[in-house]
Amino acid sequence: MNVFSEKYLPLSKWTATTSINNDTHFLVTYTYTDAHGHVTRVGLQGVNNRMPVEMSTDDLRDSDKWHMGWV
Repeated sequence: MNVFSEKYLPLSKWTATTSINNDTHFLVTYTYTDAHGHVTRVGLQGVNNRMPVEMSTDDLRDSDKWHMGWV
């Protein structure tokens, strides 16, 4: 399980364990918050192909799919 602070999530770097749109390295470009101010979804952008990907923060917490930083 990846543990991260919602405060430092924007512009953080992530590595996917499997390729998404032929890219494995991503930057968090935007976040969506709920009515209580908690981040629920994130927008990622591929480093090599600049393709946007949107997903739940629960997906980022799954260490089988994502690693923090660029590995």
